Amino acid sequence: MGLRFLGVGCLLAGLCGCTYINEEDLYPINYCDTASVTYSGSVRPIIELNCAVAGCHVPGGDAPGDYTSYTGVKERVDDGSLLPSINQSPDAVAMPPYGMLSECDIAKITEWVQQGAPQN
Repeated sequence: MGLRFLGVGCLLAGLCGCTYINEEDLYPINYCDTASVTYSGSVRPIIELNCAVAGCHVPGGDAPGDYTSYTGVKERVDDGSLLPSINQSPDAVAMPPYGMLSECDIAKITEWVQQGAPQN
């Protein structure tokens, strides 16, 4: 009888004393930090990985503009062609041609453009 009460007591103490925290609730997979977007820390890595690649937005590449420098990217921001192309707008040439950028990458570039596309 004593062991039965001890077992029930341990079970109740365990149920009351523990909380279940789901790691996905604490660190959502879809989280996209656009609060501190910069050209050097956020936009340039996306451009280097997806745009300024061999045959594309590089000197001598097939795509218009040289994205190997801030100046080249800023020219596309200023002429209004960057955001429509990364957002796959029907009236723009979709970039990159092999598929869309992630929603997070698009959000970061969009935020940077909305901030005035600073060279930071």
